[in-house]
Amino acid sequence: MTRIHPMEIINPSLRTAILETVAFFDIFDYPLTSFEIWQYLPHSATLLEVRNILENSVLPLQTDNGFFFLPGREKIIITRRERYNATDQKIKKAHRRLYLFRWLPGIKLICLANSLGTHNLRPGGDTDLFIITKQGRLWFVKLCATIIVALFGLRPSATKSADQICLSFLVDESALDLSPFRLPTDTYFRYWLAGLMPLYGEKKSYTALIAANGWLQQELPNWVYSDAFLDRRFKYNPRSSRLIFGSSLEKAARFIQARLMSPTIKKLANHDQRVVVNDHVLKLHTIDRREQFKNEFNLRMQRLA
Repeated sequence: MTRIHPMEIINPSLRTAILETVAFFDIFDYPLTSFEIWQYLPHSATLLEVRNILENSVLPLQTDNGFFFLPGREKIIITRRERYNATDQKIKKAHRRLYLFRWLPGIKLICLANSLGTHNLRPGGDTDLFIITKQGRLWFVKLCATIIVALFGLRPSATKSADQICLSFLVDESALDLSPFRLPTDTYFRYWLAGLMPLYGEKKSYTALIAANGWLQQELPNWVYSDAFLDRRFKYNPRSSRLIFGSSLEKAARFIQARLMSPTIKKLANHDQRVVVNDHVLKLHTIDRREQFKNEFNLRMQRLA
């Protein structure tokens, strides 16, 4: 293991941005390569500029095997490698399980969510999905998918969560701008959006989602999605359904689910960004750890000062 060699720091703001990026991903036990630091940097820079600072400047970081991390955190390299393999298995399992409900009329896009960094999911965690539907199909898709997942015993519970399917965030194609769900200072949400992993759907739906959230490119100016990556992901496209679909079916689906919603969701609905329930958005995150992540990030930055 080597320490970064000293050199005069040319760009203090870029140095701070590098430390902030490494510190935030440390919350999730995720060491970063120099390319990943550049990609996730909230600061416009070239990859060469980032590598020069990482390799030649005085930074309170350590590096080993091509990864950069906070002092004393070398064990997270092993954690990252273990999670990569676990996530790969989760993706394969999720692909198989999507056959159960991806045929539902109205589904435009299904993404694996909550992967901060590439292939960085906990082995024992559930499988969080982010789904985009056609306008006027949101409640129908949610109801049918929930029933199917429940029938096959795949809904998360207090006693069983590993690899279970969580349908807690759906929007229709008229609500692709996700900025209303952000907190005033929300580092997590930008990485959440950048980390969405398409599993099924239309490529144009994903590109429309990114285009509708221009703030992401402003906050992560070096991040871009790869067309080659998307082409590998979108092996399947939703088939047009012959189901005769009227507004009455959507209204019935909403009525049924509104009656069956838990008291917690009903209590929290539409009071803040955690739980949002309307004709275009179903965001059912009763537990929101973003403030916790913000506090942990601030503690790490204080230690690096």
